[in-house]
Amino acid sequence: MDNICVKLTGISKSFGTVKANQNINLDVREGEIHALLGENGSGKSTLMNILSGIYTPDEGTIELGGQHVTFTSPMDSIKAGIGMVHQHFKLVDVLTAKENIIAGTDDSGFFTSGKAMAAKIRTVEEKFGLKLDPDKKVYNMSVSEKQTCEILKVLVRGAKILILDEPTAVLTPQEIRILFDILRGMKKQGCSIIIITHKMAEVLEISDRVTILRRGQSVKTLDTAATNARELTELMVGHPISLDIERPEVDPALIKPILDVKELTVLNNDKQKALDSVSFTLS
Repeated sequence: MDNICVKLTGISKSFGTVKANQNINLDVREGEIHALLGENGSGKSTLMNILSGIYTPDEGTIELGGQHVTFTSPMDSIKAGIGMVHQHFKLVDVLTAKENIIAGTDDSGFFTSGKAMAAKIRTVEEKFGLKLDPDKKVYNMSVSEKQTCEILKVLVRGAKILILDEPTAVLTPQEIRILFDILRGMKKQGCSIIIITHKMAEVLEISDRVTILRRGQSVKTLDTAATNARELTELMVGHPISLDIERPEVDPALIKPILDVKELTVLNNDKQKALDSVSFTLS
């Protein structure tokens, strides 16, 4: 776990007068899930866009496996074994999963066998525990299927370092559990995974280490098992806060329900439960 596969040193990036990243340091180990935690606007996505070749840093260096590298485009990053799944998916709606996955690869030529590509995709699916109909059009996919398609895109290209930008933002709790199981399986296969998030509970559940960013700067890197929500929150916002919310007592007899939902279950396009026996009362 001590082998460093990615090392960012002194990374700075500005957009006009806005300093998105200021002298950020980050290292990621082989076979770990590393959370990048911070409020909106803290510089998380900018930093990962630099690692994935979308932006070039104004200052600082990138090392992969101890070797200095320079990325001038996402293709450079992909060839180096880095793949990023963006919060807003980069899929072509009218194409199938298979067509999206192979687009831009060496296997996307006119004479490439569709059966051969489907077999290649199945091999990756079986290795990492993924499942997706290769002939399904993107516009017929659920959100989780689109995310799976994006993950397959980078894995088919040989990515060993996977960056996920707010991966749970649009997933149901059941889909989040499935995603986390997939990520744990990828970790066992030796992949390194960076998760961009601002959700404390998910950091504590899935990550091995966490780096906190605040106002474009790296604050601290911690072993997740050695920290807690209070410490992470204070590092993220920069001052002590109270997680205890006091609510005034109200006489239950005075509360009148205006909406009552009982045992509501909804299936998504995969015939999986998007809602499972949900009951609540709104007063």
